[in-house]
Amino acid sequence: MNAVPDHPELDRLSADVAGLLGRVGLDPSGGRPVRRDRIDVRFAAMAARHPGRVAVRDGQGQATYLELEWLADEIARRLSGRAGPGSAVAVRARRSCLTAGAVVGVLRAGAAVLPLEPGHSAGLQEFLMRDAGVWVVVSDCGLLGGEIPVVKTGRFVIAVRPPLAVRREVAPGTAFMALPAGGDPGRALAVRPLPHADVLAWVDGCVPMLGAGLDDVWTWFHSLSLDLGMREMWGPLLSGGRAVVVDGDTACDARAFARLLARQEVTVVAQLPSALARLGAAARGTVLPALRHVLLSDEPVDKAVPAAWRSAGIAPHAMTWDVSGSPKVL
Repeated sequence: MNAVPDHPELDRLSADVAGLLGRVGLDPSGGRPVRRDRIDVRFAAMAARHPGRVAVRDGQGQATYLELEWLADEIARRLSGRAGPGSAVAVRARRSCLTAGAVVGVLRAGAAVLPLEPGHSAGLQEFLMRDAGVWVVVSDCGLLGGEIPVVKTGRFVIAVRPPLAVRREVAPGTAFMALPAGGDPGRALAVRPLPHADVLAWVDGCVPMLGAGLDDVWTWFHSLSLDLGMREMWGPLLSGGRAVVVDGDTACDARAFARLLARQEVTVVAQLPSALARLGAAARGTVLPALRHVLLSDEPVDKAVPAAWRSAGIAPHAMTWDVSGSPKVL
């Protein structure tokens, strides 16, 4: 998908959507406190304000806010009567420019999202789905045994699984069923409910602090199964910026990642401290003048790592932050 240039018809559509949001008690301008306690609600407001802007770009194409909004609406409509409040839906998706649309669609249906990586073993996926009480799957990369396709929406298939002996009731306000932080995901004891409020609190804390907005380009580097992956996706998409998908091969090659940062003129990047150390070593001699912020999270920060990063001169204008708890400059 490609970005849509400014057109009068998009302006009219944006005005129509903004009017609709206003009628149901939402404020797409963000100028007054209203019902902004859900990720899907905030995304709808952002899509109404910036329909033709590129929201996500991957190695094969890109999607605008409006295109993701259309996909989300279609998936939510197809899930009606199959999943909703109190349930979780598995999203088994490649990292692509359309993944966010599928996630928003599940949230808009009222369900929580269990993100599954295609690289996870079938056994681990089955375990996680049983633990989360999942019986509906949205997938763009195939189905597991026993999953029955019922409808197709673009590249995504919605499938149902065999009925569970014990149904799990998901708490109201849950956005994601996340893997436990740290450790080996293959040894996860249980998925952990992550509320909309937790994700939005991180966005509301970090975005103003960074001064992030429409001109910022963030990387989506980590799995959506992990807290850091969820946060780095919604940072750009709920502030009008653009997310750049980092595919698995590039994520495993620090030199290739450094080249992507330069090519895409990335301004905000989130990394584990250990990954930043590898990136700093691989990127010596590279200059990333566009990079404004480096966000470190989910591991203890050895002060030598950001010090070495700064002394290498790779990103001369970038500030380094520890955002594991209350954000602080390093």
